[in-house]
Amino acid sequence: MKRNLTTLLTATLVALVVLLGGCDSNPTQPATQDSTAAHQNASEPIVAEGLPAIHVEGSTDLPGNFYLSWVYTRDIAMLDGQGNIVWSKHEDQPAQGLKTGWWDFKKHVIDGKTYYSYHDQTGAYDNYGLNGFAPGERVILDENFNEVKRITFEKSDVVEKGDPLDGHDFLMIDLDHYILSGYIHETVYNVPGHEDGSKVVYSYLQEVDDGKVVWDWRSADYPELYGLTVTDGTPDAADYANEQTDAPDIMHFNAMRLDDEGNLVCSFRNLSTILCLDRTKDSDQILWKLSGAGDEFGLADYQKSSCQHYVTVDGNRVTVYDNGNKNQLSRIVTWEVDTKGKTVDTTDIHSFNHKFSKACGSAQRVDGDLYVVSFGAATKDNEYMAVIDFATGKKLLSITLDNPQDFTYRCVYFE
Repeated sequence: MKRNLTTLLTATLVALVVLLGGCDSNPTQPATQDSTAAHQNASEPIVAEGLPAIHVEGSTDLPGNFYLSWVYTRDIAMLDGQGNIVWSKHEDQPAQGLKTGWWDFKKHVIDGKTYYSYHDQTGAYDNYGLNGFAPGERVILDENFNEVKRITFEKSDVVEKGDPLDGHDFLMIDLDHYILSGYIHETVYNVPGHEDGSKVVYSYLQEVDDGKVVWDWRSADYPELYGLTVTDGTPDAADYANEQTDAPDIMHFNAMRLDDEGNLVCSFRNLSTILCLDRTKDSDQILWKLSGAGDEFGLADYQKSSCQHYVTVDGNRVTVYDNGNKNQLSRIVTWEVDTKGKTVDTTDIHSFNHKFSKACGSAQRVDGDLYVVSFGAATKDNEYMAVIDFATGKKLLSITLDNPQDFTYRCVYFE
């Protein structure tokens, strides 16, 4: 069954308002009239006016919700397991000609209390000319989707207080304790062969607890990483001579997770590498490298990712959405890793019938061979996301967009 959710739910809500108006002296206004409506009732769907039209085929019996975010439009949406919109938000661009997005919409449960967050690319900050950098602020919402706070960097040796965040990912430990990411444009003097200085964009991670920086990591402190940069996804990423650009995106951080030991496992697209960082140390923080030219786990070439986006960690299981820019074939790659011995026990690889997504996207294992997948900037169609059972090869749920230019940043699942 295929349906246009925005049209269907809008009509349903308007009809309900008309029916209820005769028995209520203060009738509820249709949710679709308010593009930034608060979630007034968990059972009442909020379908924001201006939300991109989406089409759903199939359904699942998953009890949680899917959280959708777009790259170039200011839209976020939460869907139930059947693909019905539960809550959504839309806002027009802050100025004509801008294409700012709301990225990385997600749920957080802290001490039994629910929060939500998303990244707001406000349009007020310099993105160094990089399409993959959306500088802005992390917005925290309460359980009723009311804004609680906005977060930017705290002052450190690298950034000033109030400097913008990168929008790729955000880890919330509690309401005042979180891990942030940023892209820093700076001249560095430790690139082999370019000791007179090379302008680069490097990655910076900052952990803040109660307004204080308690840990940070600056990729430019590790010159061994410069030689790992690949150009499969970004042709000028390794332009240390600054012949084509003065802002080569040499790392391109895009995701992070905490492992069972509290280490930070991070994905870097332009290294084709997963790095594990020790949050207890101020130096020598890199614990291991998985995939890419600096792989320490003995992966065969076909087992390595290429310009991957997103990473999840479940015990020894590390999973990425492998965009596959090198061979132009996107897939899910899962490694069962022994981080002490630096070996890989098994590798699971799931491809998508020759679908290629050059950027963005996500892959999340829900149970067994059941995955929630978003396809990012897929080039062959406008399919936004799907729930796939790779054990049977069956696609349980699929969402497509009317406008393929509104491609997904990410779709994630939370119970």
